[in-house]
Amino acid sequence: MAFLDDYKSALLSETLLEIFIDERLDELYDYYSLSNYEAIIEDKLFFRNLPTYPKISELDFLQTKNEAFLNLLLATAVRLNEPFSFGYFLDILERKNLEKSKIIEASTIFMNCRNATELIDGYIPLLDLLEESFLTQSDGQKEPLTVLLNYYATAVVHFAEFNGIRLYEIRQLLLESYENKSKTFLQDTILKDALGLSIKFEDNPYNELQELIDIYLERNLITVPFVPGYLIESGTAYADLIAANTYNMGEIWELNRELYNNLLYTDSIFKSLGRGTAVLTTEDQLITYMSQLGKMHFAKLKDAFDGLPNDLENIHLFDWGCGQAPASKMFIDRFSSDNIKSVTLIEPSQAALKRASLHVSKDTKVIRTINKDFDSLIDEDIVLTKNAEDITIHIFSNVIDMDYFQLHNLIGLLRRNSSGLTYYILVSPLISTTQTQRLETFLEEVSNEVNNELLLSDNKKSGTWYRGWSKVIRVFKTII
Repeated sequence: MAFLDDYKSALLSETLLEIFIDERLDELYDYYSLSNYEAIIEDKLFFRNLPTYPKISELDFLQTKNEAFLNLLLATAVRLNEPFSFGYFLDILERKNLEKSKIIEASTIFMNCRNATELIDGYIPLLDLLEESFLTQSDGQKEPLTVLLNYYATAVVHFAEFNGIRLYEIRQLLLESYENKSKTFLQDTILKDALGLSIKFEDNPYNELQELIDIYLERNLITVPFVPGYLIESGTAYADLIAANTYNMGEIWELNRELYNNLLYTDSIFKSLGRGTAVLTTEDQLITYMSQLGKMHFAKLKDAFDGLPNDLENIHLFDWGCGQAPASKMFIDRFSSDNIKSVTLIEPSQAALKRASLHVSKDTKVIRTINKDFDSLIDEDIVLTKNAEDITIHIFSNVIDMDYFQLHNLIGLLRRNSSGLTYYILVSPLISTTQTQRLETFLEEVSNEVNNELLLSDNKKSGTWYRGWSKVIRVFKTII
């Protein structure tokens, strides 16, 4: 693989490594975030390879790309159960006074443990930090849950063979927390599945657990039954309500609030949303998502649209990871359906995509629905026939910061198929330096070597913006 060969060469020189990170951070994201355990453990690269370590410590960490790279290394050291590597990278982070997330703090508890007693004593502080991360920093429960599973994996690798009694004690701690619902981030069947695995050494529990984590993080190849062609919700009570009137986004939200108030078991439905990152499949999830998480997205999008000119027309709108199309509806409400020539909705959830199409069905006659995840997209999916005066708008609402797709491939797709005047709108919560850097890398790479202009850049940490929410906004344009 050319990437790995180039990366290995870059690791031999601090100068070459600086250049490699600057130019190819998107590929580094994809490698460390999307490769499964077997691939990472086979390559290892510098893990246990001491000559490369000084090159990393000599990086200029005033550059946020290098800080993001360091955080990728820390996360990978946890994943590979490499305490020496983790300690070395953590020392760099602390010496350079870089941001230490709650996830890293939590990982420190078990990566530094020397025996079962320390691992058990650190369990409650670990849970508290992961809960705090879930509530204030993580974009969903997968990240804190994965750290907890790696805590369990640490216990398995150290005690399965010679100290099964202590491993059983740790397993019971996790089981009690899950059954007692002691923390909100714990309520996911992945934890139950992990605790259901055999802990007998001869059954190879550590590798079994790593395979389960890969499946949970969708790092194994999974065939998804995408549906081609145009999709729209019809024949349901909700479709009849929408068809009976013309609604703006605020009215759609109010309608979903009313429907939500009639639902039963709302707590369990809300938890199934994964803080807005889960692929929705049921009517109750759709209603709950729109009514409970909608306002936060609306506020960010409203601010982002302020970065656009007010006289936009002849617009081809692309809504990436559209969900139920709140971003498209808000955009159309703001800039008028008269100025919209087409809407392209891209979304892996069939249920959400059908509802998205329904929501914008009265705003334009040309709607394309693409039921795919980003990694499954091909050039033909996003190619449009346009006139010279047409404008393309790409909206990425709470998408780019998520590491469940190949950023490098998405950037290549857009660069190959962009023409004319194009606006990009990126919004996300402010979670960490690493995830914010994904937006910066996207901006830099998509606008590279073309006529471009940054129109709006805004970061707000939790507690410093509306209702205590956080936001990252980037709005820019390119002309090709």
